[in-house]
Amino acid sequence: MCLVRGGKRASLLQRRTRTRPPDLTHSIFKRRLDHAAVGAPFRNAPVTNFCMLISAVMLPSTCVVVPTYWSRAGGASCAGDAVYDHPTAVDAPSTLDALLESLEKLDTRTFYLLILVAVTGADVARDAEARVRDLVAGYPGVTSLVFGPSTLQVLRERLNGEAGEDRTSFLDLARYPKIRNLQLAIPLTLGSQAIVALDDDEIVTDSAFLRKATEPLGTSIDGRVVDGLSGYYLQDDGGILLRIDPDKSRSPNIFDRKASIMNAATEMLQRDPGDIVLTPFCFGGNMEFTPELAASVGFDPQITRGEDIDYLINARLEGKNIFMRKDLRILHRPPAGGSYQDASWSKLEQDVMRFTYEREKLLISQTVPDLRPLTVEELMPYPGEFLSDNHEEDAREALSAARYPEDIDGFLRHTTETAREKIDEYLRFRTSWPNVTARLRDDAGLRDKLLSRMRGV
Repeated sequence: MCLVRGGKRASLLQRRTRTRPPDLTHSIFKRRLDHAAVGAPFRNAPVTNFCMLISAVMLPSTCVVVPTYWSRAGGASCAGDAVYDHPTAVDAPSTLDALLESLEKLDTRTFYLLILVAVTGADVARDAEARVRDLVAGYPGVTSLVFGPSTLQVLRERLNGEAGEDRTSFLDLARYPKIRNLQLAIPLTLGSQAIVALDDDEIVTDSAFLRKATEPLGTSIDGRVVDGLSGYYLQDDGGILLRIDPDKSRSPNIFDRKASIMNAATEMLQRDPGDIVLTPFCFGGNMEFTPELAASVGFDPQITRGEDIDYLINARLEGKNIFMRKDLRILHRPPAGGSYQDASWSKLEQDVMRFTYEREKLLISQTVPDLRPLTVEELMPYPGEFLSDNHEEDAREALSAARYPEDIDGFLRHTTETAREKIDEYLRFRTSWPNVTARLRDDAGLRDKLLSRMRGV
C-alpha cells in the first residue's frame, strides 16, 4: 500500500472523489485506513488527502454474483462429473446472455458483477471460461470479474500458503455448496458491503431490484437484524406459486406434495403482515447477504442439493435471521428439462438425504451449547414438513413408486447413519469458515490480484 499526503496526486483524488456518485463507496480504501498501521498524522488527515495505488480502485459497495454452469460440447457427460440441474454445453446458446442484458439496463454505477464459471469436468474448464469471457465482453458497461479455474488457483495459493494446510476444501468451482461459498468469499475479499446472489437462468425485470435487495440489509425488524434477505421467483405466468400436479397435490405422501407444501409456505408468508417477514425458506437465485452474515456462516459442503434452505438453517443455528421481501422478484427462466444425468428418482434421492441430515442438525442444536436451539415448528410448513419424525415412511413409499434401482431399506438406513456421522464434520466446518473469511478479508495481495483481473475498473 502506498499513501501520499498532499501534492498533485492528492488533489486529483480529491477532485475525483467529489464527482463520484454518492452510492459508490470505496470500501477497500476505507478498510485499509481502518486497519493499516499508519502514523498518527495520516490517521487524522481527511480521506481525500490520500492516494492509494493498486487498491485505490473505486468499486461499488454491492456485488452481484452469478454462478454459471457449463458442460462439454453437445452436453456429453463422463463418469465422475459434477451434477447440476441444467448446465449449458459450451457450443450451445446460454441463458446468461439474457441476464447480462437485463443487468446492463440497471444503473451500472451501483454494482459490480462477479461471475463464477462452474464446470461438470476439469477438461471443459478452459473452453467454458473463454465462452463466458466472450459473453461478458458484449456488455462493456458492466464492471465485472470472471472467476474461473485460473483465478481459483490464485486463491488457493494465497490462502493455503507455504504450510501446506488445505484451507480451501470448501471453496471450489464444482458442487453447489462449494460454488456458493465462493460467492461469499470473493465479495468479502473485495470489501463488498452487500452481496446479491442470482442464477444464470434469470432476468431482472424490476428497475428498482437492487435497491429493494440491499436497502433492508443490516436494519432491524421487530427486534431482529436483517442479516440476509430473499425474494421470490416469478414464473412464466407472472405469479410466484409453483405449478402443481393436481393428482400429486391430493396425495397423503409429503414427497408427492412437495410443490403444494412449498406453495403453502409462500401463501403463509403472503398473509403475514408487513412487506419484509421472517421466513423458513429462501431462494438461492434471489438471495442477499450482509458481509457479517457471509463472514460468519458458510454453505455446508456436505449438502448435494437444496443448499439455499440448508444455509438458512445454518444461519438460524448461529442466531442469524433471513427475511423474505415480498416485492423482491426476479423472472426465473430455466431451460426445458433437468440435469443431463437426471432420472425420476435422482432428485428424490437427494431430497431424502438432505432432509435426513438437516433433521440431525435440528437435533444437535438442542445439545451443543453455542448453537441456537431450532425446532421443526419454526420451519413449518416448508421445509418443516420434511424434518418430522414420520418422513422416512413417506420416503420409502415415494422411492418405491419412482422405481428406485437400489435396496430402499438399505439406502434409508445408510442415509441415517451417514447423516449422524456428517454432523461432526459440520461442527468443524462452522468454526473453520469464519477463520477462512477473516484471512481473506485481510489479504490485500489477493485483493489486488482480483482487481487486476476486473473489466471496467
